Amino acid sequence: MARNKKYDDDDGRVIADMSAVERQPLVIPKFGRKADIMPLSDPEEQSGTGGEWDNNEMSKSERRAYITGALGATLAIASVFVVAAAIFIFVFLKIYA
Repeated sequence: MARNKKYDDDDGRVIADMSAVERQPLVIPKFGRKADIMPLSDPEEQSGTGGEWDNNEMSKSERRAYITGALGATLAIASVFVVAAAIFIFVFLKIYA
């Protein structure tokens, strides 16, 4: 059985209430059941009007700049992988040819 541990620096405050969290089954995991999801405690988040995260006051040029930057970073990373794969294939063709 689990024994309650006593810590010297524990002041008894609850940082995150984990009482409603259940252990995930290992063999057949369950995903996305609506009845298992607890409602949010903040009424602002329940109504769908989130605070600063739902602020969509971006201009068209700012949005285009963000999309272009994200695509540019993605293409740069992908090109590194493509070049590495091409070098790998070229080296093995020279060795075994």
